[in-house]
Amino acid sequence: MSTQAHPLCMDRHSRQRGVYALEWAIIFPVFFVLLYAIVSYGLTFFVRESMQFAVEEGARAALRYPVGVNAPNWLHRKQAAIASVQKMLAWLPDDLRPAVADIQFTVCRLSDTTCFQNSPLNNTLACDIGTPCLILISYRIDNYPSKAIAPSIAGIKIILPNSLTASAALLADRRML
Repeated sequence: MSTQAHPLCMDRHSRQRGVYALEWAIIFPVFFVLLYAIVSYGLTFFVRESMQFAVEEGARAALRYPVGVNAPNWLHRKQAAIASVQKMLAWLPDDLRPAVADIQFTVCRLSDTTCFQNSPLNNTLACDIGTPCLILISYRIDNYPSKAIAPSIAGIKIILPNSLTASAALLADRRML
């Protein structure tokens, strides 16, 4: 019995040899773009969730009693909150890392409907059980696509959000302060 393949079968297989390379050359860019988009969006979600965790931690830091201060006011608590947010986001690249001016912090009465996250801080606001306060803290990254950790590839437009925003609100009354 002969172990050689039929000559017609050999001819067909040798003609197909270049097709695999051609298929790979066509499919590889599609897979690469798909993988890069998954990584880009994954990193964007990771940055956004890190921002959210940081501002929530900053709001909790505002409730802690400041060390070395006899009569802490909201300014001391604001400094503690901002320092906490900056510490939590220290791993970010310089373009995304928050500066003190980028972090919004304010305290409002719970019933105040005119108070928003960019409202000025009233340092003398007193909170007690009868008039609870709301601590609002937020951080926003504008023009995110130009600062993204995984930038877009030339010729391939990956759509990322224009800005990333994280905000936290925490109810505070005299029992917590």
